[in-house]
Amino acid sequence: MFLTVLFFINTILTITTSFFNWFNTLFSLTCAALAAGFAWKLIAGEKMNTLIAVIGGALILGGLFFTLGFLGPMVIAKDTNQGPMIGIFIAAPLGIILGGIGGYVYVSQQKGD
Repeated sequence: MFLTVLFFINTILTITTSFFNWFNTLFSLTCAALAAGFAWKLIAGEKMNTLIAVIGGALILGGLFFTLGFLGPMVIAKDTNQGPMIGIFIAAPLGIILGGIGGYVYVSQQKGD
């Protein structure tokens, strides 16, 4: 998941902003480390903060959806040049929303225990 989030954030920042490359890389590494920490706590079964769970879920699922939506059309239909836009405009926002909701539901059920 670390590399998926790193690819997701770095690609989105490179495409949509004019920040320096070092800033894009540093911010991407920070987000990927946060997602890795969330995944580590999730696997260990530790209780976590609601904000961390929402952000971690959004990063992981958003990154996964973005990667599938960005690279998938290039694999399936090699002759289309607008395929990666599915990942940028449809799959990534949908993954971020569903991941945030999933993280919140997870913490809500965890606090009920």
